[in-house]
Amino acid sequence: MDFLRTNDCVLRFRVFAVWLGCITIACASLTRAWAQESKDLLLPGKPDYESLSRNGKERYDGLTNNRRYSGETIIVQMRPIAEALSNNRLTITIPGTGEQYEVHIKTIEYSDAENYKVYGTVGESLLSVLLTSRSGMKGGIIQGPERSYEICDLGDDGQLLLGHENDAGKANFCGSGIGSAMQKIQPEVDPDKSGRKPGDNAKIEPCTSSIRVLFLYGNNVSPVSASNHAYNTIDVFNQTVTNSGVAGTALIELAGVAQTTFLSKDNNILIDALALSNTASVQNLCNQHKADLVLLFCWEGHKEAGGVPDPTIYHHPNSSRSFAIVGLSNPNIPVIGAHELSHLFGCNHENENFGLPYAQGYIFSGVNTLVASGTAPGSKIFYYSNPNKTFAGSPMGDATHNNAKVMNDKASIVKAFRPEPNVLNGWVYGPSSGYEYQVYTYEAVARCGKAPYTYLWKESTDGINYSGNDTGEFHNVGLYHNGNHQFYLKLKITSSDGQTVENWMQIWVDDDPNGGYREGQKENDSLEIESGEAVVQPNPTSGRVELIFSAEKATEVGVSLVDLGGRVHVQRQIFRCSAGRNVIALDLADKGLAQGVYIVTAQFGSQVIRKKVIYQPASKP
Repeated sequence: MDFLRTNDCVLRFRVFAVWLGCITIACASLTRAWAQESKDLLLPGKPDYESLSRNGKERYDGLTNNRRYSGETIIVQMRPIAEALSNNRLTITIPGTGEQYEVHIKTIEYSDAENYKVYGTVGESLLSVLLTSRSGMKGGIIQGPERSYEICDLGDDGQLLLGHENDAGKANFCGSGIGSAMQKIQPEVDPDKSGRKPGDNAKIEPCTSSIRVLFLYGNNVSPVSASNHAYNTIDVFNQTVTNSGVAGTALIELAGVAQTTFLSKDNNILIDALALSNTASVQNLCNQHKADLVLLFCWEGHKEAGGVPDPTIYHHPNSSRSFAIVGLSNPNIPVIGAHELSHLFGCNHENENFGLPYAQGYIFSGVNTLVASGTAPGSKIFYYSNPNKTFAGSPMGDATHNNAKVMNDKASIVKAFRPEPNVLNGWVYGPSSGYEYQVYTYEAVARCGKAPYTYLWKESTDGINYSGNDTGEFHNVGLYHNGNHQFYLKLKITSSDGQTVENWMQIWVDDDPNGGYREGQKENDSLEIESGEAVVQPNPTSGRVELIFSAEKATEVGVSLVDLGGRVHVQRQIFRCSAGRNVIALDLADKGLAQGVYIVTAQFGSQVIRKKVIYQPASKP
């Protein structure tokens, strides 16, 4: 990746930044003045069921099984996100209860007032808040220290909070014995040796999408209920993947929400999950929607909250047994759904010693990772067990408790369960951090749909208010921030067959200590790189890797990749780097590399950086 910077570009951008800053300060003053009056996300909605409109009552009935839901129900009205956010903080007060949560916002994906995703944590804890809106349909999860809530949409009547005690249902959270995996039960899928297919200078990759999940519901379940729970389940699952450092290949997407005539045949959810996988009409729906995984919502009275076909017999991942069931009479449906889907990849509970030797969930510091089933107090956290992640100095796993590795290792197998649909998808490719006033290059990556593609880029310092209309596969931007050290890019890709997709990227922006210039530059124009400043991340990697270093002056740097035997795997590439901090990105996923240790070498004249990087192919266990 080539990051260019020129002095005149910086000067022009500073003028723009000052002008924008003045406007932003004025707008921020108005926002703060309004926010001081009331900045709570939730407002009291219609007080009771009888005050709802006909449509609201139908939605309420569907979400509560004709008002038989055993947990707490609260009708609220969600304030527009742009009005409730203040300095990356959000206040949530549950009407009528006095519960108040101060949320620290971690990420914002915002298209407009009707389409967004916001993720944050309650204070400095691992409890999560997820807020989403899809074409105005709002949903989400609020995890409090003692009580938690699922947010479901009531249309024009507001939103319904389905509340429950955090420990409710913990004794029967998951079917007994569920969650094993066996190595190499399914044939391994070789990586695509051709890698990216360049076209018009853009990264146009082979047609693949995320793992597709079909959500089914029976005759006694409302489609409104199924849709709300489906979207919330997807959000919880994908946020757990992101939080845990799992590769994006494990992300899931909606294949569809469909009704089924399948009926419960046994009070044992394991037996019913097996029967579901053997039902011809369900298999036809799965193939019709090209779904890799299937999850059924039901109101049957199983003694377990969720389950999959017994893995002690039917090992996961297994394409013919990729089916799960979740009972809607239980609290926190989306967390149960994400938990069960994770079993289908091969994740185990914390106390199961069969299957993959590293497949167990984990309990630490009084909390349960997503696929743990222990009785520790508090909510499940949106993390997979992972010894490489820590919280307050405590690791989230160890050698035998590493669900993150399971997800990384087995995602490619699950992805290959069904044929690939031609659904357009894409994302922004570029550095996730940088210095303000330095110019960085970002790139559009497109998959599926029909070429050629068109691109539209927009920028923001708050993740909500976007401006700009740059087009083309590449976008050069001088980073800046509005006091929060965040910068956001939004990319809209349109394929020639009429499909569109929007993606966002959040970038951390450091202050440039010298206003874009380095003091005391040497006259010989040499490249000075302090060994302590040069790092490679992520390490290990299954694809993209960044070399981060400091240079005394603008110069050209040659970068290559060799193995420990000195064989060259990436020929020397020339990058134009700026004075100060630089980030050079390489994509190793399409180089045909075997698993092992390699050396990233950056050289200018007699100056050399050598950094080891561990490459682990995502498609290999």
